[in-house]
Amino acid sequence: MALSDLAVFSEYVYLAQTEVLRQQLDLFNAASRGTITLGTKAHVGDYSDSAYWAKISGLVRRRNPYGSGAVTHKSLEHLVDTMVKVAAGTPPIDIPPSQFRWIQRNPEEGGTIIGQQLARDTLADMLNTSVAAAASALSGVAEVTVSDAANFMAFPTFNTAQAKFGDAYTDIRAWVMHSKPLFDLYGNALANGESLFSFETVNVKTDGFGRVFIISDSPGLVNMTPTPDQYHTLGLTAGAITLDQNADFDDHMDTSNGDENIQRNYQAEWSYELGIKGFAWDKANGGAAPNDAALIMQSNWDRLSTSHKDLAGVLVVTK
Repeated sequence: MALSDLAVFSEYVYLAQTEVLRQQLDLFNAASRGTITLGTKAHVGDYSDSAYWAKISGLVRRRNPYGSGAVTHKSLEHLVDTMVKVAAGTPPIDIPPSQFRWIQRNPEEGGTIIGQQLARDTLADMLNTSVAAAASALSGVAEVTVSDAANFMAFPTFNTAQAKFGDAYTDIRAWVMHSKPLFDLYGNALANGESLFSFETVNVKTDGFGRVFIISDSPGLVNMTPTPDQYHTLGLTAGAITLDQNADFDDHMDTSNGDENIQRNYQAEWSYELGIKGFAWDKANGGAAPNDAALIMQSNWDRLSTSHKDLAGVLVVTK
């Protein structure tokens, strides 16, 4: 490829990746009922902090109109919700310049192919990472966790999970689950023929309660440490997971000599912001630019919401 071809190649990678990803983000947000929000919003620095007023517990008290004496004060406090920036990139992708000349193909085609594949893998990475982090954060809250790890997913367990929200059970809008517990559940109680969204290995269907099932064989939904494997199913509320692309996509093509054939490779990098409703990223423990191990460590997500009904949702653990 000539130098002008390199610019064309990179341009087509970016255009294809951006177009495909934008289309799928819009479709996914609608299909997931807003439980997992994928968007584009540039964030500066390692973290994104937003302050909000904490709920004052015991705000209404009983007063003795005939008595006297001091009353315990309550404070109006700010809570700081922290999202964390996750850095991502591709490995170097070898693209020998003789490759396109040999098969008489245009560089636009190669750029489009890589861009389309990169869009799919970018979406998968964000979803896999975020659901694993959300499951980890919720696992530290007993009020929203149902552990039935010795049994397969069944309707009673499924129902027990949504009951964790009590009178706020309708706030749970979607279930994120691996196909294994989904088919266990189908075998026990459900039948479903409606599909709302499908992209690569992610599928969105509906259940008998009007909620949707987001089905993905994400590694973030499987705990392979015990035997047999444990599966995590998340019942999510609106805005449970927020993922913002930082619009900082950058790529570079490198050419080198000294081999039998001229060598050339392509590499790209970008970042996105991750936030979980009701939890703040612990800057001291988790640090900046966390790796996957840090993102799924429960102690790195600090609970902010006083009521468990204001958290991201509920967690079910089954075999």
